[in-house]
Amino acid sequence: MELLVFFALASALGAAGVAGVIVWVTNRAAASAITRHFKASEHILDTGEPPKNWRNQRKSPLANLDELILFFEDCSFFEDEFAREQLLAQLAEVREDWARRYLA
Repeated sequence: MELLVFFALASALGAAGVAGVIVWVTNRAAASAITRHFKASEHILDTGEPPKNWRNQRKSPLANLDELILFFEDCSFFEDEFAREQLLAQLAEVREDWARRYLA
């Protein structure tokens, strides 16, 4: 009986440890993606150019910008709705410029 209790306790601790690792990895991946998107938007708005890592992808810079805009439309990491609207408006202006540049 003691062995069964020990096994149950060890299994529960193991499952909790695995769950903790999964949560930690998921949070790290989400934080990394959010940071990457915000850094890309800062670079775009500061320079008017696509980030360097976008230039080596199969997708066009315009397709990447469209994905970035979609991300920020649903992103909850803004101080308020006004900040989101401002960023989206600035990115929309850049998109118009890039559409002329890359689709012309």
